[in-house]
Amino acid sequence: MDKIAVFVIYDRAVDEEVLAALQECGIESYTRWHNASGVGTTGPHQGDQVWPALNNVLMAVTGSQEQGRILERLRALREDFPFTGLRALVVPVLDMI
Repeated sequence: MDKIAVFVIYDRAVDEEVLAALQECGIESYTRWHNASGVGTTGPHQGDQVWPALNNVLMAVTGSQEQGRILERLRALREDFPFTGLRALVVPVLDMI
């Protein structure tokens, strides 16, 4: 079975919703980085007085057959929160231990 890594970068304000969406897709194992800063289409997220928002980043490794379902669910979540940053990308996992 081919494996993929799904990276989700999102405003930490929707942390619970992102975790629930991935759980609905059967994703129970992941690594999450808290309080990531950056600048995207929803503006700066720097965690300071001027730009107080911050992001979280989540990576989950799963089978490639799950890609469509996961991205579909995350697209729906983006529609529910149109003014909140949420991006996802998928990369192939060539090898892992």
